[in-house]
Amino acid sequence: MHGEGTAAGDVRKVHRFGVIEVDPASRAVRRASQTVELAPKELDLLLALLRARGAVVSRLQVMREVWGYSASVVSRTVDTHIAELRHKLEENPSSPRHIITVRKTGYRIKF
Repeated sequence: MHGEGTAAGDVRKVHRFGVIEVDPASRAVRRASQTVELAPKELDLLLALLRARGAVVSRLQVMREVWGYSASVVSRTVDTHIAELRHKLEENPSSPRHIITVRKTGYRIKF
């Protein structure tokens, strides 16, 4: 995530939720022990949600953290990347258990 707001402990910590495992240091993601290929921005988005430790992250926060202050990104871009993450990580992307939408607010990870 361009090193922004990343505590040293966050980089070393492997995050687990359900059958998903994320290793920020190696930028590796696994689902049920199988490697999942994520685009760089998808991984950056996932790491931003994980750093929030279950708290809601607004679309604006995501846009700033993942794309930067100078990027001209529309909120729909965030929604599209969230949909791709769900497709790649959730058992049932249309009824996600871990990457949760908080209506009119943003997103959060449910561990």
